[in-house]
Amino acid sequence: MTHRPHVLVTNDDGIDAPGLLALAHTACEQGYDVTVAAPHQQASGSAGGLTMFLVDERIEVSHRRLPGLPGVEAYSVAAHPGMIALAAVLGRFGPVPDLVLSGINEGSNLGAAVLHSGTAGAAMVAGAHGVTALAASLHLDFELEEPPADGSARYWGTAADVVGAILPKILSADAGSVFNLNVPNLPTEETRPLVGAAWTLAGTAPTLLPFIADFDRRAAALPVGNLSAPGIKIIDGSDIAEVRNGHPTLSLLQWRGDTAIDWIE
Repeated sequence: MTHRPHVLVTNDDGIDAPGLLALAHTACEQGYDVTVAAPHQQASGSAGGLTMFLVDERIEVSHRRLPGLPGVEAYSVAAHPGMIALAAVLGRFGPVPDLVLSGINEGSNLGAAVLHSGTAGAAMVAGAHGVTALAASLHLDFELEEPPADGSARYWGTAADVVGAILPKILSADAGSVFNLNVPNLPTEETRPLVGAAWTLAGTAPTLLPFIADFDRRAAALPVGNLSAPGIKIIDGSDIAEVRNGHPTLSLLQWRGDTAIDWIE
């Protein structure tokens, strides 16, 4: 019997986020055995934290049914995504997953933002325990030539299409590999080809600015102007540079060894 890969889908935007649903649909369309477990509420900025919210000394977990996915086990979990990923690799949501998919995040995870991201954090927790993982994000900092009047367009389908195209390669990567995907918020036909890009801490993505402003209501006194483009130096070939040119970017999140992705031309 052919082994059907078991995929755990999580995020940091919460169980009701549209990006989570798009990612789960994509994994199901690939024919994988999918389980969804996501935070019961917004958990952005939680990195790989293991925070949990206990009720009678247990993490509160409730079953959910997701639209269009009647056969998929889905759980709303009162914990941060790092804790959910850890529980998954310990077999608490069925079989130990062959792959953890985290996202699709509403906002990019580039540069130093990766260090704080719950989306990337879940993927890195999985990778640290030997399970291959992909963090996927929608790069909302990309400026559309003709943005919608209400500014609400989210091209989840574009990001989902990119994820679907690369999933077989991701699954065949070395166990414990952690990939970071950022897709421009553009219609599929306006998106340029996927490129492999280096993850670098040079420059802070604008994604971090709302967190900084929220931390200190006197944000005008903070040097936020030095953190956002064009005041930061962007390294050619980095994920930040390439996604701003309209390319989906795929990077390896690791601090040792070769970070080249040899199957992207």
